[in-house]
Amino acid sequence: MSRPVPRIFFSDLDGTLLDEDGSLHPDTVQAFKELAARGTRIVLASGRIPLNMVEVCRALDLEGPQITMNGALVCSPTTGDVVVGHALDEPAVRDHLQFAEDLGIPAVLAFPDGYKSRNLDPVRKDFDAQLPEEVPDLDTLATSRPYKTYLMTGPERFREVLDEAYRRFDGRYHVTSGGNDISVELLHLQANKGAAATEFAASLGVPMSEVAAAGDGLNDVELLRAAGVSIAMPEAPPPVREAATYVAPPRSDGGLVRLVEELFLV
Repeated sequence: MSRPVPRIFFSDLDGTLLDEDGSLHPDTVQAFKELAARGTRIVLASGRIPLNMVEVCRALDLEGPQITMNGALVCSPTTGDVVVGHALDEPAVRDHLQFAEDLGIPAVLAFPDGYKSRNLDPVRKDFDAQLPEEVPDLDTLATSRPYKTYLMTGPERFREVLDEAYRRFDGRYHVTSGGNDISVELLHLQANKGAAATEFAASLGVPMSEVAAAGDGLNDVELLRAAGVSIAMPEAPPPVREAATYVAPPRSDGGLVRLVEELFLV
């Protein structure tokens, strides 16, 4: 099952590279630093805002651009240097806010350094690490160029809102989810991890056949399909597992690290 070491390895964070408690396990750090030592460029590909990726970048000694906000912004989380961004224009933001109002659900706008929401009460439980800034009227932010809109559905309305977002916004915006089934995300139509990874690799002269990737959520499907070798986490929903070349073993059996070692480090 051994394969050549990939020239680039794109990895999702939450649910993939990070443990369930959000920590970076020492075995994961060791395996990915070994990959880097063998010539692989490690690149994070996360739905997180850049500010919330700094700690992992430092732990893995990652410099340069990373894929943030589900591909809407490629930048260096540690320096803020931007390579490419797909921010939402005023009509898009107004569409998203109207959609949230029509369905009676809270909306949160995401920026590189934080979040903004009109009312914290319905979203507080889902942003325990970093609460959004509360603003009197999100409509005043329609021209502020956020990079994505969260629709906070909760688990009860997740599938309903996701399906309705696909129906209403097909071909207009990119609709996805981070994999926790409590929010639907709306982005620029060209913003997804797969497109960002393909452009990133091309800028380095690396064909996608020599790229590996790992992920666990709907926001990883395009990335897994684009990579020459791709790994889905065992807890990932069926469309994610079907998009991948391999499914990692359960965490109790070594998880992602074990499969990375078997594929690339033997």
